[in-house]
Amino acid sequence: MLDDLDNLTAKIKEIAAMVKVLRAENQQLRAQLVAASSELESMNSRVDEATRRLDALLQRLPDPIKPAGSSAQWKT
Repeated sequence: MLDDLDNLTAKIKEIAAMVKVLRAENQQLRAQLVAASSELESMNSRVDEATRRLDALLQRLPDPIKPAGSSAQWKT
């Protein structure tokens, strides 16, 4: 009976230690998630700004001149 209690006590201590490790890991992962989310938001803002700037530049480009009698288009 005492051996069973000793085994149970050892297992409870092991589980408690594992819980402590997992809580620390969880806290670290949450911090990484916050940092990654912030970086993603920053990058999305940069992409949006770049898109606006490119759109503005495209608006400033002149329309292509088509040769007379042809339906030639710009090739991409």
